Amino acid sequence: MRPIVINGTVLCDPITGIPRYVYEVVTRLDELLTGTGLDVRLCYRDDGRPLHLPPLKNIQIVPLKAVKYSYNLFVLPHYVRKHDAFYLGLASDMLMGRPSAVVLHDIRPLVMNTDRAFFRFKFWVHCLSIRAFAQRVYTVSDDQRQLIAKRLHIPVARIGLTYNGWEHLQPVQPDESVFEKLPGVEKGTYFYALGSLAGHKNYKWIREVAARNPDKTFVVAGGKDLAAFGDDEQAVSRGNLHYPGYVSDGENKALMQNCRAFLHPAVFEGFGIPPLEALSLGAQVAVSNASCLPELYGDTVRYFDPYDYDVDLDELMSRPVAPPQKILQKYSWPVTAAFWLEEIRRFAAQ
Repeated sequence: MRPIVINGTVLCDPITGIPRYVYEVVTRLDELLTGTGLDVRLCYRDDGRPLHLPPLKNIQIVPLKAVKYSYNLFVLPHYVRKHDAFYLGLASDMLMGRPSAVVLHDIRPLVMNTDRAFFRFKFWVHCLSIRAFAQRVYTVSDDQRQLIAKRLHIPVARIGLTYNGWEHLQPVQPDESVFEKLPGVEKGTYFYALGSLAGHKNYKWIREVAARNPDKTFVVAGGKDLAAFGDDEQAVSRGNLHYPGYVSDGENKALMQNCRAFLHPAVFEGFGIPPLEALSLGAQVAVSNASCLPELYGDTVRYFDPYDYDVDLDELMSRPVAPPQKILQKYSWPVTAAFWLEEIRRFAAQ
């Protein structure tokens, strides 16, 4: 059987977003590999940064000395060819070689003008290499699958679906000391949002809604670049809008468990893990009616127009929603890891 090589360099970054997906798949897949005889290796660029992984029993860790650009272009492809391996890129990371498969989490740079021109050009070249070399492409929602098929001219039948999960927050201890950093924020009364302050996350919506609702409290965590909201002074001076910046998993869990509602106003998402996390913790959730969000969350959340700043939050939160159990069963890390075990079996047999 062929060895399977997973690119793990992204696990040297903070474990959020796409690194979270890779971390959860790798750690849970490691348990499932016991007794299978499959040879799975995780390679990473050894540039002095630590690899954020616990000890693994079945997946071999392979550090490869390389500088940034030489790793994907030369060092890792050489390793894959030398060992006649099948390459699996779980973090939208593609090598120009076969046999291979890649998870393309989203193609926002091809759709939205929120990134610098040079990055968008590099991403386009990257996508062309995926179209040319990847035996199979995966993404994290049908909305993205249809978009990838349309923009990259890849047949839908060649694009598989793999989902994110929520169980990573379950063992985390809530850290309620976060409320000491938020004077005036009372448990059960505030609207909470989490994510980067990038343009497609649309946190302008929260700023504008907060301005129209001075009797309500809003907390936005996950970034410190307040310029994304306009000018810093204007953002800081608004008394009902609080920015704790980056929060730990424990602080995030405490904020989700104690909010009146979790808000997710993004205008573009590949998947969007935070609303799923909030649902798993029993929070009431309201998301924008854009991108993949209605597809993923169905009738378990409330929806709003991400360009309507005059939304009536009280009326929005009074709308009935379905229990989240079916969603939590479908989008689950153990389910995703089991999916990859079966895919890897097929790759190894080629």
